[in-house]
Amino acid sequence: MSPQRFQGQPETAYNAVLGLLRDIGYTATRRVYVPPFTAPSARRGTSNKKVEVPDIDEAITLTRSALKYHSPGHPDWVISHQCFALYNEKKIMEPAPKADPEGVRTLVMDAVYDTVAFLPPRLINTHVGILYDRDALISAFENSQQFKQLLSSAKTCPTTLHDQIRNTVSTYFKYAMLSHRWGKDEPLLRHIQGQIIYGMDPTQGLLKLYSFCITACNHGYLWAWSDTCCIDKDSTVELANAIASMFSWYRRSALTIVYLADVSSGSTLSSSVWFMRGWTLQELLAPHMVLFYTREWFPYKNCNSSNHKVDDTVLNELEHITGIAPRHLTAFLPGLDEARLRLQWASGRRTTEPEDIAYSLFGIFNVFLPVIPGESAENALGRLLTEIILQSGDISVLDWVGEASSLHSYFPAQITSYQTTPTAAPVLGSELLSFVSRTQESVVLLHNLFDSLLMLDPPHFIGNRLRLPCIAYQVIAVRLQLPDAPKYVYEIQAEGIIPFEITPTSKLTDTSLSPPRYILIRPWHSQFLSSSTEADSTGLDKLTSMLGQPFSALLLEEQFRNVYKRIASSSTIVAHPDGTSSILKCKVETLNIV
Repeated sequence: MSPQRFQGQPETAYNAVLGLLRDIGYTATRRVYVPPFTAPSARRGTSNKKVEVPDIDEAITLTRSALKYHSPGHPDWVISHQCFALYNEKKIMEPAPKADPEGVRTLVMDAVYDTVAFLPPRLINTHVGILYDRDALISAFENSQQFKQLLSSAKTCPTTLHDQIRNTVSTYFKYAMLSHRWGKDEPLLRHIQGQIIYGMDPTQGLLKLYSFCITACNHGYLWAWSDTCCIDKDSTVELANAIASMFSWYRRSALTIVYLADVSSGSTLSSSVWFMRGWTLQELLAPHMVLFYTREWFPYKNCNSSNHKVDDTVLNELEHITGIAPRHLTAFLPGLDEARLRLQWASGRRTTEPEDIAYSLFGIFNVFLPVIPGESAENALGRLLTEIILQSGDISVLDWVGEASSLHSYFPAQITSYQTTPTAAPVLGSELLSFVSRTQESVVLLHNLFDSLLMLDPPHFIGNRLRLPCIAYQVIAVRLQLPDAPKYVYEIQAEGIIPFEITPTSKLTDTSLSPPRYILIRPWHSQFLSSSTEADSTGLDKLTSMLGQPFSALLLEEQFRNVYKRIASSSTIVAHPDGTSSILKCKVETLNIV
């Protein structure tokens, strides 16, 4: 109630003021309570009930108005003056309430900002066909019916308000992602920014975008994302951020729609080159919900499934095409576990930019590395493999065949070097191999070997060198077989190892006149003995059993004192221990490999 409404009516205004202020005092919407007071000269026509005034500013205005009607010393003037002083004190001590007295708006907007921060920087509104940036997304929510309902919900269900806000906001911003192979005339950001895409002249690329947005809309999603037009590819910084965030965007998507332009109705998934592209590996693994669509924009197999990742028929087909087990397809977890297996999944895929094959794996391994413009594919892959070893100590990434990188002999030049099946990790058995005699000397040697292995540092890097802990076997002969053959084939003889043949990618040093400076190693990680921490009888039995098994070996050539280069081979080197000497005569080393 405002005093201005009673201008020219002094007595009516005064009675209205006292009607608000007398008897029991003033209670503001911010729960401010003022002790009661009496106004003996204005008792007529009043009721004994609590009165609420919109805010404390109005109470001050009303009290100031009451002071005009009596001179100082009058009982009503004294009472009004006391209230006036009391309300001003309250206003100083407690800031005036905002238009959102319950703080609902603040809670809602906090939830909106938190949600939008993890969204892609731009999304397409599937209802109207307009591209929204993050500021526009926030404004769209502020103008939505959901926002109005949340603001009014504080009075109806305050106890569940926080959960209701989070659920409403996350539901509103659910989005669908497009996974596809780029074709002709793909619309870029500059083409659709500020445009209504449904009204643009259709090109092949725009027709695909229309169909995707309409399909997402039909599935109930207001927002959609396509890599063609939702990223500013002219901005190096934004492009780098997009590469780093891509896995998480697909992970958070409510649905990923995979459009296979080369699969017609009635065809199989195996006919699509989508499964040969590098970026599509994370687009298959990251989302929780995936639907495949054919060239005609029909659901694959014309099935009514809401998620092909839980369709057994499609899952079996995906496993056959990709070699990825259903457990990884349905519940993939990014990280460094089974690193060698994950590299194998990517080994047959290609990217337009060679270095992207490494970048496309950052999210799968959950590593955060910078994207370097103009970087070579070798360097990008090397940085990824280095990070895997540093974070996990996983030496299985050294299990590769083919050409070595020109930068590091211990890493391959290309991802294709991981196409072979990973070598099985050594198994800790409980039985003692029969060929190891339990003499006092052998027990002492086993104890020393066990303790030395436990004390080894994990693999790490010093500059450009890999410091690799290992069990070493001295090579005593390298003999060239079939000199006239198109490939170099050598027989390798090493202490404690049954002779074997390898096919290196280049000719080895002539060893006919002098002993070669080669060494055969079993790379080692302390995790191999993680279940045995003491050199007791059980621990020695397990170690002996493991060291008696065949293993994936590396052949090294010494460059200078304790610095080696790996000899690349066109096939996996599998070494077979030769009885007692293999175990009791091996040496524990930490070698520098360049």
